[in-house]
Amino acid sequence: MKRFGLGFIGCGGYGTSLADAAARSEKLALIACWDIVQENAAALAQKYGLRQCATLDELLSLPDVEGVVVASPNNAHRENAVAAASAGKHVFVDKPIANTMEDAWAIVDATSEAGVVLAVGHNTRRSPGHRKMKELVDMGAVGTPVTVEANFSHSGGMTLKPNQWRYTREGCPALPLMQLGVHFADTIQYLLGDVLEVASFMSHVVIPADNVDATVSVLRFRGGFLGYLGSNYATPSVFYVNIYGTGGNLYCEGGGQLFYKKAGSSDKEPVSLTPVDTQVEQLEEFAICARTGARPEVDGIAAIKALAIVRAALKSDVERRPVTTAEVIGRKL
Repeated sequence: MKRFGLGFIGCGGYGTSLADAAARSEKLALIACWDIVQENAAALAQKYGLRQCATLDELLSLPDVEGVVVASPNNAHRENAVAAASAGKHVFVDKPIANTMEDAWAIVDATSEAGVVLAVGHNTRRSPGHRKMKELVDMGAVGTPVTVEANFSHSGGMTLKPNQWRYTREGCPALPLMQLGVHFADTIQYLLGDVLEVASFMSHVVIPADNVDATVSVLRFRGGFLGYLGSNYATPSVFYVNIYGTGGNLYCEGGGQLFYKKAGSSDKEPVSLTPVDTQVEQLEEFAICARTGARPEVDGIAAIKALAIVRAALKSDVERRPVTTAEVIGRKL
């Protein structure tokens, strides 16, 4: 199969990381890049011999660019994705799909109307530990789920500067939950089904930015069981998902270490895992779907369900009440 041609919109830290992943694949071709910060685009272009485009329109006019990877700031996702869809390009958007539900739906609608594929970069569900958790849950290893706990945190907020888009609540509302916890907002729904209601508190304790640095959310799932989702932007890294059930517990650390405690046992037994390159996997799946018309695993609706937890948490924190995800989604899924 001819390599699938990619253009990169947004060439900062994570845009470069996705380009690095594409370069590791034998199914993908890096064609061109554009960034409003020309120095970022120049660095990526030089690294991989790409065409550095002066404008977004120039990149979208290139026939060899079959799909785009949007890794711009969250509040620019809509503009970039809608422009790409209008140009007939397939769209891969890094998570979250957008900061607001209005922007998220605009992206979903634009790609649907244009008949192009939309995939969203919630790659954490693809981690080997989370894949195995899904398999074990579906096999009944935990019996009836009772509680799930997840936390994704790190100290990135401690060095934020005023010129960075994450610095303000307008640029990145619910900062650690929008940037980090949203990964697990997707993963835990992949593992256990839809979240129906969210009760959340957010605080600003230590980071220099004019933004929150810690969020704690309690979740009610469709199955009636509860969950905890935590995230902060100020401490040493935290990355775990634990599921507790009547038949046993699963403990996953870092996405790559999994332990199982069967009901009646006092021992946590390690579970064998097969490593996977989650970034390459999601980009190759995007290319295959674009070529075949298949539906990506993480499509626009899955991404909206993840964003709905964040938006419901924001509303809950302000209004001091539990908020249903249906309230913030605004449409029947």
